[in-house]
Amino acid sequence: MQQNRLPQAADELRRQLRLDPHEPVAHALLAICLLEDEQRLPQAQEEAELAIHLAPEYDFAFYALALAQHRQHRSKEALAAINQALALDPADASYYHVLGQLRLESGQWQAALQAARTGLGFDSEHAGLHGLEARALARQGRRDEASQAARAALGHGAESSDIQAQAGWVALETNRPHEALENFREALRLDPTSDYARAGLVEALKARYWVYRTFMRFMYWVSSLSAGLRRGLLVGAYVVARFVPVLLPFYLVFAYMSWFKDALFNSLLRVNRYGRYALSAAQTQHSNHFLALLGVAAGAGLGALLTHGDVPGLVTLAFVALGLLFPLVGTERLTARPKQQQYSRWAGWALAAVGVLCISLDMLGMNGQGTGQLFMVFLYGTVAYTWVFAFQ
Repeated sequence: MQQNRLPQAADELRRQLRLDPHEPVAHALLAICLLEDEQRLPQAQEEAELAIHLAPEYDFAFYALALAQHRQHRSKEALAAINQALALDPADASYYHVLGQLRLESGQWQAALQAARTGLGFDSEHAGLHGLEARALARQGRRDEASQAARAALGHGAESSDIQAQAGWVALETNRPHEALENFREALRLDPTSDYARAGLVEALKARYWVYRTFMRFMYWVSSLSAGLRRGLLVGAYVVARFVPVLLPFYLVFAYMSWFKDALFNSLLRVNRYGRYALSAAQTQHSNHFLALLGVAAGAGLGALLTHGDVPGLVTLAFVALGLLFPLVGTERLTARPKQQQYSRWAGWALAAVGVLCISLDMLGMNGQGTGQLFMVFLYGTVAYTWVFAFQ
């Protein structure tokens, strides 16, 4: 395992477990070995849980369980597991690293910083904790301190792909996209399979557009607010825009960018000679779907204008295609939350079914009062979707 030969380590551990199937250390170590294979994450969780069953006071088993649950995007369960590990051993720096990562991902910047600094009190050379400290400081706008912490992380782990990627994210979040590009390229040189570094490279390429960079910094600030405050901000901005009409275009730009910035700029990257290779297969496929719906909306809208609305169904088709962009993008944004993503997907299919029915009835000339009411159901359903899933 120290040589990072995890498949061979897993084989050795399985041989040991055939001799002694009740050895908790072997089960916990095997869980760690299985973490790199996404298909085996459930098995890794089972191994960690078995280790806990065999030795309920074994803190490392709870750490392994937290890692397995974290990789499966089960943040609440992972937080409970790592807190139990810390209750059993409150002096392990790696446990604080996992705790800090979970806090960071939930937008609790100060709690993430506290976890990082507590862990560094037990191991001042832990590169991951220095990187975590840097990211938490960057999210709080403390640029100089964040840069210093990032340099400390690189000083202790420059040959680590994860540390290079963390330094890249810090550079990106402190408005240094060109430096971030170099960090992410180095991270991918060290580990070409790193999704963390690849995602950062995509963000750094998009951050070269000042519009995206400015909006990204604003969204970092918004994400630090509670869900209630974020909804209050959106409602307040809408109310102000309604009473001050000159601000309405700015509000609409904000609202649409908050939903479509990633899909739009990922699509723009496809004409960039580097960006097209940085995008993952899933991002490219999502861009195809986004552009297809956008193209249908634009084509139908143009057709309706050229024919002066004489062709039935074109206007409805344009509105339905535009409306379906919301669940398309919303479902993609919830990749890290499988349960909410499934709910979003169901909502999207329901809206699509209503939309297709509206288009069909309109094309058949059945555009009476019932059809109009059905179309209003689609519109109100789309608005309801944006409110429900905006801050999931």
